[in-house]
Amino acid sequence: MAAYETEDGEPRYGKRLSPEELAAYLREQGIEPPADAEPVRPAGTSAAGSPGAVNSTWRRSHGAPGGVQHAARSSGTEGGPERPRPHRWRVFGVGLVLMLVVAPLLLAVGVMAVVDGSLSRGAPLGEDGRVYLSAGTTAGLYGTSATATSGCSVSDPDGAAVGLDTPEPGVPYATFKADAGGVYRVSCPAGTTGLVVGPTMNLDRVPVSALLVLGAGAAGVAGLVVTVVGAVRARR
Repeated sequence: MAAYETEDGEPRYGKRLSPEELAAYLREQGIEPPADAEPVRPAGTSAAGSPGAVNSTWRRSHGAPGGVQHAARSSGTEGGPERPRPHRWRVFGVGLVLMLVVAPLLLAVGVMAVVDGSLSRGAPLGEDGRVYLSAGTTAGLYGTSATATSGCSVSDPDGAAVGLDTPEPGVPYATFKADAGGVYRVSCPAGTTGLVVGPTMNLDRVPVSALLVLGAGAAGVAGLVVTVVGAVRARR
């Protein structure tokens, strides 16, 4: 007989509780899960008898650490690399729009404003310098260098000389008027390859056009910088 039991098998100190009384006592002390939860199992065992298992129903209802760890894993804050956030590429996209959309658009608007339309209406001159013009057309002669139109002359279909006007000295641009329809011939000391005959320039819009062209350049540079910065940040 153990020293802590009486001759009748009762505990010498305290009172032996039945399983129902023990469960009620544990519930009052907050040690055992509620009565509608799974039965309490011995510490360190599970329903299948494997050690280390814990009552998952009681752990979820009482906010045990296991539930916290599961939530952390499911949210991606524990274990595995963090997924890249789509908004990281927004700066990169803004840079591309500035560089590939805004800058070319400003440049095109600036050029079209000063020539009263698209340069696609112009006719490139070849080595012979011949171009067909309708009667009453005022045409502009454009070059790519400061002296491209210097010393040039124009003759009408009958071979008569046509007056060539240079609005701004030192600018590769001149104008002439076609009184009769037909083929006109342009002659220049440096040749006519690379010259274009097209719509005349509206000189009153030159300041606005210059601002638009400068804005196109600034937008292109800013777009390049923003694109590089956005790409670097998105890869971090």
